[in-house]
Formats: sequence, structure tokens, C-alpha cells
Amino acid sequence: MEIALSPTSIGVGASDLADLTVEAESLGYSAAWLAEVAGPEAFTLAGTIAARTNQMALGVAVVPAATRSPSLLAMGAATVSDLLGGRSFSLGIGASSEVIVRSWHDREFHPPLARVKDSVLATRALLRGERGYRGDTVSIDRFALTQKATGPVGIYVGALGPRMLRLAGAVGDGVCLNLMTAAAVPRQLDQIRRGAEDASRELPTGFGVMARFHLVVTDDVASGRSMIRAGFGPYFAQPVYNRFLAWMGYVDEARAIATAFERGDRDGVAGAFHDEIVDAIALIGAPGHIRERLEQYAAAGIDVAALSFHAPDPAAVAAAIRLMAPGP
Repeated sequence: MEIALSPTSIGVGASDLADLTVEAESLGYSAAWLAEVAGPEAFTLAGTIAARTNQMALGVAVVPAATRSPSLLAMGAATVSDLLGGRSFSLGIGASSEVIVRSWHDREFHPPLARVKDSVLATRALLRGERGYRGDTVSIDRFALTQKATGPVGIYVGALGPRMLRLAGAVGDGVCLNLMTAAAVPRQLDQIRRGAEDASRELPTGFGVMARFHLVVTDDVASGRSMIRAGFGPYFAQPVYNRFLAWMGYVDEARAIATAFERGDRDGVAGAFHDEIVDAIALIGAPGHIRERLEQYAAAGIDVAALSFHAPDPAAVAAAIRLMAPGP
């Protein structure tokens, strides 16, 4: 399993994230996989990192399908590819959540499955020089990229549960996973294979299975759990993540989190998001313990682990990046 960096630490700005990625490259991290929520914009940061690094592959895991047109996605991917000078770029496209798409970006969220499918197919078509695309949610005519990709560009699908995983198998060059237990990974891969079979498709050679992992490198496990609980408790109250939590086997907890969130009970959300769940979906503890957990995920089928470090400041993030640097 390749060890990559996810330069997405909460509260760390774009300039510091770029500096941290340059250092990570010198430490042997194979790639950098960015994400986008409400911090640095993905393509701007990707371009900066591309221009400042020399060997790393680069990816985005993920951007919402509904917040950019496929034309803009193709323009962004081609621009970053050019800055990479022949290195590979992977663009992950996902549904995101209703709060992010509708409340933050004033875009329609439904139907998310169809929108992701059209965004993947249309972006790929435009990158290979086609001038249009027509689908259920996307219609593009007379568009032509004037900036071509100079290296390989893979289009990945960001997926959690069965339907989006099957879509990844049907149309993706790879899949971006997040916040999953090690026990859930084989079930997720089964759904991907099923999606490919349903589409009468052979998965592409080198179909990538990457995952973002949320790390707190610490001797104070209780504080690390609190950091993850505060950051991701509200995530699991959102319908898509809540269904995913239930699908992973935490049915009662998912229901309790949703109910508490609806009534504004933050303590109730935190209580239902108990230590067992936190330990199952995040990596918290000493470097040796975290490496053992990563080995479990590698055995389950993850190809690329992109490490997202949670720490109070850039200096602490840098220290954690050094501690978790890949071995020879």
C-alpha cells in the first residue's frame, strides 16, 4: 500500500499546506491527495503543489459534482496536469452532502447519483477532446479545451455506500473512500465489482482504491478521540453519512446521532458517536499502533492511504508527518 499525504488539516492555511507537502515529498510520501470542504479551494492548491514538487503524483479526493460544470472540471484537471509536467493527476468526483451543495453553494443536490455519473463521463469526454456531452443532468455543446492534459488523468468516484460504489465500478478509473472501518472495505470492494459486472465492464487495469485516513498521532488517546468526535460527529448526522454509518453496522448509533442533531443536542451527538466508532473510522495513537491499523486496511484491499493529520497547528502537523513518514 502506498503512503500518501492528504494536505487537508483543519485550521492550516494553503501556504502552510503547500510547505508541508513539499516536506512530505522529501520524506518519501508517494502522492498528495487534496480534499475540499470549506477551506482551501482544491484546484488552486493543487496547482501550487504541482508547481512546487518534482516527483509526487497528485489527486483530489473529492470535489462535489454539483458545484462545478464538467467543462470547468476538465479545465481544472488539464491545468493541474500541465503544471505537473507529465506526472499523473487523479480527479475524484463525488456527490458531497445536501448541506454543502444546497445550503453552501446554492445548487441542486438531487439526483446525486445521476449527477456524479454525468460529471465523470462528461469530464472524461472533454479531456479526450470531445466537444460535447448529453446526459440526464448535464448537456454541453461546442466546448473545446485549449489547454490539454500533459500527463495521465484518472477520473475517480467518491463513494461511501452501495449505490455510489457500484457507480464507481461502472464508470470510474478508481474509487475514493473515506471514514470507513477496515471491516467495511471488503464489502465496498464487492459492490464495486458488482457495479462493473452490471455494466458489462472489466475494471480498468490499475483501477485505484484510495482512501483518506484521519490521524491523530498522540499519546493522549482520549484527547485524540475528542478531536475526531468534534470534527466528524456532525458529518454522521447528514443523511448520506448517516446511512453509511448504519450500513457499516452501527444502526442504533446512526439513529441516535440523527435524532440528537435534529434537536440541536450536541452532547447527544457526541455520546452516540462513541469510542468504538471513533476508533474504527479514525487512526489515533502512537505511530506503531497507527501503522498496524494501516496494515489492516492494506490487507482489506486499500491501494493508497492518504493521511490527513489532525493537530492543533502547522508545527504539530509537520511533526506528525515526520513520525509517519514511509519506511525505506
